[in-house]
Amino acid sequence: MAETISQLERYRAKAIGTNVNAVSLLATDYLNHFNEALMLAELVADMPEMLDDFLIWLPKHYRDHFRESGIADKELAIDAYDVSPPEYRVPFESNVKILNKQLSLLQKSLDRDRDQLQTPEKREFIAAKCSLIRGLIDRIGGIINGQVAEKTAANKDAQRQTQTDQQKPVEPAAPARPQPKPTSEVIEVSGGELLDQSDIDALFD
Repeated sequence: MAETISQLERYRAKAIGTNVNAVSLLATDYLNHFNEALMLAELVADMPEMLDDFLIWLPKHYRDHFRESGIADKELAIDAYDVSPPEYRVPFESNVKILNKQLSLLQKSLDRDRDQLQTPEKREFIAAKCSLIRGLIDRIGGIINGQVAEKTAANKDAQRQTQTDQQKPVEPAAPARPQPKPTSEVIEVSGGELLDQSDIDALFD
């Protein structure tokens, strides 16, 4: 254990003043890969000819991105990845997986509906999807910048509050009113295309 801690401290010292975050040992330059895809997707509604450029975008692993990168700290970014503490790397990898899935789903949808890209419904769908994707990129950026610890602490506080509430005397509940049964696991975008369950999951993961 002491050796692992020593290795973590060494890499954190190396990361100071570089493009690699000294807390998470991850680098925000990786987000450029996703920002490129998002920019192309946002252009499609007004410039359908950009669709093929968006469709050739492919997911790229963190290490592969930096192997092809020209930044000065690329070797440090690659080497430090395996040393990144689990509290940062695990949610980072999980959210990158969700983001790659959302981009892939958007590619398939736009490729399938090439002749509808400039309809109001499809444009609104693209805007909703791009907003969701932008949110995921921002979330990953927060993880890279070491913001997970605060979120974890907030979750623990919420769990403690829940446990406290559960210990309080329970008053008799009022008769429950009948609730309408959900008709579908989708969210409609102003009468247009539907955001599927994966979109909803991405918002709350």
